[in-house]
Amino acid sequence: MNNVQPLLSTIVPAVLILAAPLGVAGQNIGIGFATLAFVIFCFNDRARSLKSALKNPLVLRYLILWMLVILPIFVATIARGDFKEAARFILGYSLVLPLLVISLTLSHAPLNKSFIIKFSSIILSIVAVVALSQILIGWQITESQVTSQIRRAQGFYSHPLTLAYSALLIMPLTVARLIAKPKELISQALAVSIIIIVIASQSVTVIALTILTSAILCLRLLKPAQLGIVAILAAIVGTSAVTIPNPIANKFQTVMHGQRGDHETPYMDDRMAFWHAHWEMLKDAPVTGHGSGISREMRKPYYEKIGLGEIKRMYEAHNMYLQYAVEGGVLSAIGFFAFLIWWFLKMRSSTAIEPWLHWALVLTPLTFALGGLTQNAIQDSEVRYMCLLICALSFFKTAGNEI
Repeated sequence: MNNVQPLLSTIVPAVLILAAPLGVAGQNIGIGFATLAFVIFCFNDRARSLKSALKNPLVLRYLILWMLVILPIFVATIARGDFKEAARFILGYSLVLPLLVISLTLSHAPLNKSFIIKFSSIILSIVAVVALSQILIGWQITESQVTSQIRRAQGFYSHPLTLAYSALLIMPLTVARLIAKPKELISQALAVSIIIIVIASQSVTVIALTILTSAILCLRLLKPAQLGIVAILAAIVGTSAVTIPNPIANKFQTVMHGQRGDHETPYMDDRMAFWHAHWEMLKDAPVTGHGSGISREMRKPYYEKIGLGEIKRMYEAHNMYLQYAVEGGVLSAIGFFAFLIWWFLKMRSSTAIEPWLHWALVLTPLTFALGGLTQNAIQDSEVRYMCLLICALSFFKTAGNEI
């Protein structure tokens, strides 16, 4: 019976990785199949690995931090009388929370790590090809049908920014691996794929953070001579990107000068209007929050309060901390910020791994924390799946496995 354990322990992460780019439905199906394989693994193991994982203090701290985020929002939604939304909200979070427990349970299991890395590179390469085709041709999948759209990649997700912020969570690992192992085909495939995805998504924030993170990794991991060569190449590429007309450079200029085609507020950037309106919402319920699933109708009085009652884009906060604060009060925002800090501190203290892996894992929560300043990143189900999957992967690596 034990001979099947390596297969089961390999199937679990493989299915979760396969499901990652498939959108909400695909991710939920993936969680279901991975859970089934995990249950069989635990049964064959007589739950020894699971019991050991549950005794790990990381699990309790992880759950406490997420309960600080989730429970205030759930209670506020119930208090609003929206029981359907409350059920949807709690289900959306409960499905992905056990990923850390699964990771710690499998951290010393005899899984095929080489296969997992190769499989991940294939999946990411496929997503990169899809992203490249979308920016060249302009297509998307809508209700199981292929339709045309603007030339901006979104993969199999519903929005380009979902793809961008999912890629942001993978980016430090792929870039750091390329710097440390530049001659490996897998390293090249992973890094090239993530760069294509990031650029094709056309998220100015994510592209800027990718450049910043790559620069930090180069400074930390390269020797002076290597750093000089990379700096020269970066200068050439950067100069070409700025001087040669291209959609990405044009978008940077448009965003920096506040000249977006859909700009409709007196603010330099419409995000400032979104922040202002949600600040007014927060002041109305700083402790209890307004609950999950805040509709346009619920936001409209606050946009009217700041003199923007006629704009079309009465959007969400476009800041994941402010959005959590509005939904569940300041406690939810503090809980999520504390989770990111806890994740960062645990990765920083994990030094018994290769330097490239250490720096990649340290920068992952920091990069995501910065990216969330301009977008409701974690509130997106697909991004939340990727965030908690990468978090689980981080603790899996530091628990004794290497890639």
